[in-house]
Amino acid sequence: MTDSDEEYQQKFLRSMFAGEVGNDDDDFDDSENGISEHAWISSAPQTDDDGESITVIYHLAFLAPGHGDSIWNSSECIAQHLLSPRLRTKLLRSGDDDNDNWPPKRCIEFGAGAALPSLVLLKEGAKRVIFTDRYVNTQTFDALRMSVEKNASAWSMTDKDVKERVAIVPHTWGEELDKLLSTHIDKEGEDGHDDLGVKADLLIASDCIYNPTYHRALLQSAVFAMAEETGMFIVGYSFHGNVPPSQTLRFFTMAREEFGLEVVSEFVQEYEGQRGIGSVDKTRGAVYVKVLASKESSHCTQR
Repeated sequence: MTDSDEEYQQKFLRSMFAGEVGNDDDDFDDSENGISEHAWISSAPQTDDDGESITVIYHLAFLAPGHGDSIWNSSECIAQHLLSPRLRTKLLRSGDDDNDNWPPKRCIEFGAGAALPSLVLLKEGAKRVIFTDRYVNTQTFDALRMSVEKNASAWSMTDKDVKERVAIVPHTWGEELDKLLSTHIDKEGEDGHDDLGVKADLLIASDCIYNPTYHRALLQSAVFAMAEETGMFIVGYSFHGNVPPSQTLRFFTMAREEFGLEVVSEFVQEYEGQRGIGSVDKTRGAVYVKVLASKESSHCTQR
């Protein structure tokens, strides 16, 4: 594709999606790069026990893979629950003592797109947050870097903090799994060794299971990267209507029967419609969240 062809394609896509992403008149649109900037403001009564709302800046890439050019209900729902100690207890089925283990040490988000949950984890103080998405073009990763830089500045993070705590990694589910754990970190761990190869204690996938074709690949990546004893895998989804709900739910059957994962927590949150595509269909607006853990983990053996 020539530069002129690519420029035409970007202009065409922007014309298709104009007005469908974001709901803020002050949203920034970088037309040259095909990246738009938006502000997400948490719901104060649900998010912060002190009643304070929190603002997170995120960027959308118009040429992102899948539906990565939108922010989806499940992404927002998970972000809200990670921010509030009260909602986090509901999400992770944890007790008051478990708050001492928060924030997590190492987190991975699959199919990050706007990456709202990962940005929230960064604000919460997670030691290492790995943003991943499938590589189609550099635009998706430019948008992620812009989001990290903008929020890091607002949250008074130094360049050294960002370098030590953030990795933005192209990843196709089920492929080159070692690269998920080989992101470089300059800071030595408490034991004097690099933490390369350390597995994640929290993984997230927001609206990633609507296409059953990729269920096994996603589970391969998640199980490979998840710490068996302590890891938890948050899966948020809505029924997109592209396949019957039963086919979407086969993800959890496969997780249990082939990968040794059990559902340890679940809930449903209703929305008016699916904001990612501007749909007012309430059946598509509902968000289902299930948290998976290894059958051998303490999350399952202590139930």
